[in-house]
Amino acid sequence: MKALQRPMDNINSVAFFREAAPYIHCHRGKTFVVAFAGEVIASQQFRQIMQDLAIISSLGAKLVLVHGTRPQIDERLHHNNHPIQIHRGIRVTDTITLLAAQEAIGFLRIRIENQLTHILNQPSIHSNGLGIISGNFITARPMGIHDGVDYRFTGIIRRINSDLIQRQLEANNIVLLSPMGYSPTGEAYNLRYEHVAIVAAKALTADKLIFLSHQSVDIPRKLDLDEAQTYQHEFILPAIEALEAGVDRVHLLDANIDGALLLEIYTRDGIGSMISADKFERLRAAGVEDISSILNLIRPLENQGTLVKRSREHLEMEIHNFHVITCDEQVIACVALYNTDDPQIAELACFAVHPHYQGAKRGDKLLEHITQIAHQQGKTQLLALTTQTTDWFRERGFRKGNIDELPPNKKSLYNYQRNSQVLFKQIT
Repeated sequence: MKALQRPMDNINSVAFFREAAPYIHCHRGKTFVVAFAGEVIASQQFRQIMQDLAIISSLGAKLVLVHGTRPQIDERLHHNNHPIQIHRGIRVTDTITLLAAQEAIGFLRIRIENQLTHILNQPSIHSNGLGIISGNFITARPMGIHDGVDYRFTGIIRRINSDLIQRQLEANNIVLLSPMGYSPTGEAYNLRYEHVAIVAAKALTADKLIFLSHQSVDIPRKLDLDEAQTYQHEFILPAIEALEAGVDRVHLLDANIDGALLLEIYTRDGIGSMISADKFERLRAAGVEDISSILNLIRPLENQGTLVKRSREHLEMEIHNFHVITCDEQVIACVALYNTDDPQIAELACFAVHPHYQGAKRGDKLLEHITQIAHQQGKTQLLALTTQTTDWFRERGFRKGNIDELPPNKKSLYNYQRNSQVLFKQIT
């Protein structure tokens, strides 16, 4: 009987869950602030976005949602033949505009709460601990007069009641923040939803701040703050503002991509753009917390015969010899440096770069780093034993040697079955 072939989408689903599993564990209990423009709420994808948010919440992440209102306010002002006033990209909120903002917020809040409540009570997601909570969490003050323009009821956040929000999150509720703040004297102020999201992320020490936009902009997948500042598109400006305000990391997603939130949060490379206050990748000495990641990195190469097999116990004893490159706290490359019986020669070993990251000269960075360390230790030569990467080392200044040139301890342990090439590089 001929075996049935599995549909490709089933195979992709299995691959996704295998990749997502460690991220599901890692993100459980973490706080995510997710902000989306009013245009996103009006899009055809919005229900699917709400479903994905419900899934993320059911998997244990704590969610704070912040919504925009721009097109909904504009629609009401157009209907009333009232002019739209914008100065320096910020809405001027007079009495009629404030009323339109309050109406829009009330309408959108009910729509979001209704959709999420319905989804959270579906049999596939239902949990007695999950609910959607909104309320008066924001104290604001008037923005005032700038360039001679009185912004009237456009406000600036004075304080977000983070303690109250935290209590709701600890109760496994999703918190919904609308862009409206209130003064102690009872005035209401129209706020920028981006600013609400930024202040909330900062006050809650959120693990992620995610902006969902209706716009699609071609920008690199990963940027640091300095790189992001070279772009002036409005899509990226809230991320820059957030980083300058002290938020460590911001994700920018195209809401038109189905499943963008799930792919960004639960896969290694994500689907959007991530902007960090610092460089994403770090080259550093390895620690015991890196052992599992290093094993995951080198196991395929060991199975191929490229690297010598190492047990976890062996790696634990020698972890002080290792250096790693990490990307988003995941080890993507490693190398080890060992002393030999010859005080002038250090051995470079367990050199590996993850297949997804074999670019941007990461191998060269590791080699340069480990060479500098060997030089600081007073070494004059680097030794490498390799079966499959001879050309790579030769192109970087290594010469072919022979077994007789090996230091005594390396010569006694030489594996003739592997028949590794002996390579040396002079350190200057």
